[in-house]
Amino acid sequence: MQLFHKARVALLALAGIGGLMLSGCGGGSTAGQDPSVSDATEEPQVQALAYTVVPGELVHNGRFADGLASWTVSDAVLVPSEVRTGGKALNVGWQAVQKFGSVDLAPRKAYTLLVKARNEKTTGTTQVAVRFHRPVGNETFRTYKLTVASNAYQDYSLSFTTPEYVGLADITITANGTRTIIDSVSLTMREALVQTEPITSTVGSYVPAGYVLAFNDEFRGTTLNRAKWATRYIYGGETQDRLNDEQQRYTDNNTQTVAGGVLTLTARKVSSTDPAGINYESGMIRSLWTSRYGFYQARVKMPGGIGVWPGFWLNSDVSAEGRLGWPPEIDIAEFVNNGVEDKVNMLHSNVKLNPGTSSTLTYADPAFNTTWTAYQAPFNFNDDWHTIGAEWDPTSVTLYVDGKKIYTRSYAWTYADGTLAGPAHILLNFAIGGAWAGRHGIDDSAFPQGLQIDWVRAYQRVN
Repeated sequence: MQLFHKARVALLALAGIGGLMLSGCGGGSTAGQDPSVSDATEEPQVQALAYTVVPGELVHNGRFADGLASWTVSDAVLVPSEVRTGGKALNVGWQAVQKFGSVDLAPRKAYTLLVKARNEKTTGTTQVAVRFHRPVGNETFRTYKLTVASNAYQDYSLSFTTPEYVGLADITITANGTRTIIDSVSLTMREALVQTEPITSTVGSYVPAGYVLAFNDEFRGTTLNRAKWATRYIYGGETQDRLNDEQQRYTDNNTQTVAGGVLTLTARKVSSTDPAGINYESGMIRSLWTSRYGFYQARVKMPGGIGVWPGFWLNSDVSAEGRLGWPPEIDIAEFVNNGVEDKVNMLHSNVKLNPGTSSTLTYADPAFNTTWTAYQAPFNFNDDWHTIGAEWDPTSVTLYVDGKKIYTRSYAWTYADGTLAGPAHILLNFAIGGAWAGRHGIDDSAFPQGLQIDWVRAYQRVN
């Protein structure tokens, strides 16, 4: 999704061709079924995670008995505790930070943050965040946070799983519009957090043998689960809101809505005069859960307007050494509708290669065009629900559409120097325009429109 499309655009410019006419057999039999309907097909068991919990308090001076020791503060002062006789608390007007040592936290383990606090005013809020930084530029790449919103003392709790790199982490307390009294802060290791939830429908699901469920979201609530998903790219301190020459920015302006068991990433036009032509806003999700290898699938209904560019893909997260590099990238599905070369019955899928490497197709369905890396289906992807999946192992990637095998190609998940890349996070996004999707314009009359997602599931091999 990131940069691969530039090669596609260059080929189009050279070839100047129209739509591709490919042959192929039909897709799966589950298209058209409502996402709320369940069937009796049994899903693989849930993956069981376990480790030895190391006891002990990880916050130094969490009750401020030693004054400001271990804390770096800006506009924050010690005050008598209002709930512990003879104790001390911290009154924060701006910020207080405690940094962890490189071995204080363990990678891929779960922790619980506990904070007892109150705001001085009924207006304003305070954010308490656990942040993980990269060594280069000290940019954050993972943030877990809770909000203190009451002027009465409350116990706030936040549980999270650490990423693969934990060498630079901190707790940051930031007041906004009110001073906040922090009576105590605690952080302890806990048992593994469950990354799965009950599967409510197996309609459209196809999972190869030998896999167990490791992560999923069925979108059965009323809001996006922010414990599972971020809504920006990992780059730029988790704030990057577009890539390439896309003509949208990703926002939180009701661009990720959950209702009726479906997540909708909504795109709408918000301007006609942006100097850079970025006249749209849209939604995206990026999983905080990461893994290498497995089977990944999502059941989606695509938008259909000219100029749309939804994607379902895997991108490298930060490695155990604190490295954030690109490639690698697996584009499970890119749905581009420019109305001429790329239409609503086509689905692009490929991998991003490092310089000097190659990917060999060992199987390709007759309806998969190897030049344009596109599957031409006997249906339109915006007319119905379809399940798109990818099986990924250390040497290959295999694409499935509605359980139908489309291709298998070789691939190594490495950086340019050949070393193993960081684990992958899952991305689903709804991009607009650019030289590929917007090659023949954008149909503004189709907005607002949405990429609908019934569920997202990831599986890992047994043992």
